[in-house]
Amino acid sequence: MARQSPVPRDLAEMNITIQRRAFTFSSKYEIETPSSIYSARKKPFSWSDRIELFASRDCLVATIRGHFLSFRSKYDFNLTEGKVYHFECKKMWKGVYLCEGGEESFRLYKHKGLNYSIFRNDEQIAAFNKNRIQVGGGDRYEVRMNDNANLLVVICMVLAIDSAVNDNDTATVTVDFGNVGPEERPFDRSWEPS
Repeated sequence: MARQSPVPRDLAEMNITIQRRAFTFSSKYEIETPSSIYSARKKPFSWSDRIELFASRDCLVATIRGHFLSFRSKYDFNLTEGKVYHFECKKMWKGVYLCEGGEESFRLYKHKGLNYSIFRNDEQIAAFNKNRIQVGGGDRYEVRMNDNANLLVVICMVLAIDSAVNDNDTATVTVDFGNVGPEERPFDRSWEPS
């Protein structure tokens, strides 16, 4: 059983890198933030996705459980601090996802190409992009977010997106052209974290 620990708070503007390891039997992730290193692993041989997120090798901070209904993926984020968030695709063709838990509500938008943005209410709190060339399932996400944004929820959303949309562990080399279809809103290239 994994030991539970309080989550350290990152105090600076946050630039996060989420890297899925290449050529692994099941998905394993390394997550770097300005003040700490996280890791995550996806459970193999499961009917639905289950990802465990650790603040260190033995400090479980969240569990992500997937529920697949038709073409719309749904996930529950169970944070060890006792909060639960529900994440689901609301508009599949335009790439709109809703994440709700307690008093918080987030929208994640997939934009043209390989860009994503996350809003809390009507305020953008994060933006991230994905690597175009993938070797052996090695997805890489570069996340920029406000220093007061909910770090764990943002990480969980990125991991859920990777698991639902970009799960390709067996490919040797893949080129991802990203979204070429419609988008709910354009990507704001001028946005900067605060």
